[in-house]
Amino acid sequence: MVDVKTHYCFPTMVTEFSYHSDDWDKKQMISYIKNAEKNDDGSSGFTVHTNDNLHSLSYFAKLRNAVLEANKNYAEKMNFIYDKIEITGMWGNCSEIGNVHPPHSHSNNLLSGVYYLKGKETSAIHFFDPRPQADILKPRTSQLNIENSSMTAFHPKEGTGYIFPSWLEHWVPPTKNERISISWNIILRGDYGMPGTLQNANI
Repeated sequence: MVDVKTHYCFPTMVTEFSYHSDDWDKKQMISYIKNAEKNDDGSSGFTVHTNDNLHSLSYFAKLRNAVLEANKNYAEKMNFIYDKIEITGMWGNCSEIGNVHPPHSHSNNLLSGVYYLKGKETSAIHFFDPRPQADILKPRTSQLNIENSSMTAFHPKEGTGYIFPSWLEHWVPPTKNERISISWNIILRGDYGMPGTLQNANI
């Protein structure tokens, strides 16, 4: 009999958190996002978003604090050392039935996330395998699972948020219902890299 032990190398962490705002706060946030100026360029079928300053507005203060707390938890699990955690941008996303959010990542940030403010049975958020060599040989499989898939999906509910590395590419297929979500980017202020390596910086 063969003794087999599995080791997971270089995992990519996606953190899920729950935050339930009171009804008044939720109504105010939804109203602001729905009525705010959107970046709609006339392209039909795509999610549109507000400006990225929601974290500076009073309506979003409690959610902003919850987001910071959840991101601090992520940083703690990663054993990051930093001076300060900072939201560099936070914006609202509005999706009508059938809208898609094409594949993308979030450049010039460390962590990113999305919180689902409104949307019953909304479409899943999909993350792509970031390993470029993973698709060189793809044997057939009897069924897909987390070990052999090139994409993984999370099925959000209202009041749920996800945090992930900003470089991790993701997308949302056509939504089944109206969806309002809030996204953000995070930077950790402090030292990056080891001193004396000529690849270190203070950001």
